[in-house]
Amino acid sequence: MNYLTVKEAGEKWELDCGIVMLYCAEGQIPGAVKKGGLWLIPQNALKPDGRGHDLPSSEKEIAVSKDIYDLFHQRKNNCEWLFDSLYENKDLFVEIVKRFPYPMHICAPDGTLLLANEEFLKFAGISNPQRLYKKHNILLNPALERWGIKDFMLQAYQGEVVHIHDVKVPLQEINQRLGDDNKSVDGSMFQNMTAFPIRDKNDRLLYIVTVFTTSRHYHGREEIIKGKEYIDDYWQEEFDANKLAEVVHMSKYHYSRLFRQHTGLTPHQYYLDVKVAKLKEKLCDSNLSVAQAFADCGVDYNGNYAKLFKQRVGMTPAEYQKMMTL
Repeated sequence: MNYLTVKEAGEKWELDCGIVMLYCAEGQIPGAVKKGGLWLIPQNALKPDGRGHDLPSSEKEIAVSKDIYDLFHQRKNNCEWLFDSLYENKDLFVEIVKRFPYPMHICAPDGTLLLANEEFLKFAGISNPQRLYKKHNILLNPALERWGIKDFMLQAYQGEVVHIHDVKVPLQEINQRLGDDNKSVDGSMFQNMTAFPIRDKNDRLLYIVTVFTTSRHYHGREEIIKGKEYIDDYWQEEFDANKLAEVVHMSKYHYSRLFRQHTGLTPHQYYLDVKVAKLKEKLCDSNLSVAQAFADCGVDYNGNYAKLFKQRVGMTPAEYQKMMTL
């Protein structure tokens, strides 16, 4: 069965999300289920009659418990007051940005760095950010094209909301360009980046905010990092020990021993772990059949991977998908 989120159902029925959640809590939407902290609503569910919900008045009978309904409106009013207070408290906003748990920087539309939070300063090895603020320009970095993010940056600084996924971050270069001590950086990192504009009431572009989240991070011996990166990049293809050996410039037999020594797994076992993890991700998509999920991972559902999946996960792919999409 396909499900809608509370937000999607609210848009479909033209209802406030809070009201939709109350309907779910009161059992007025047949088939609605709660998974974790989220309500999932059957795609074919009908809009409840909602007497008294969408436009509460004394002439309408409130279909939900009055206590719950009052609590919802009390929380809503408190939230409105809270956000009004936040907008008036610039110091608090600065503190929120400063303490935000993912690397973030804010730039002017021309690329000039104006502010970076603590996580970004730590990530880039910057101990004295004042020497960069209003002086360093993000767009003037000649390595943007080599890093594969030039088009992303150009779109972002034209005021678009843009996302880029799993980009290899040149940690050493960033540290040398921005950091204070030019220390040697161990390992490699891949990140997702999201940039969005801040505009004034006249739609004039004021700032570009960029947020970074880590998708992959490797530590340890260089040959092991290279092997993991290669397997994670080409997990949809069949495992090829000879190609892997070429990447790390070692014989496949010696590399297999070295890889196992440092990870506890052979390269092929590591590859199978990655493959099964990707299959689990795809099976969480209720819009895909089990066979389609396997095909998206580059394997045949009728082959050996269905048996491997059951051995490693403890249930068949169909059972796993049913459990995750209920």
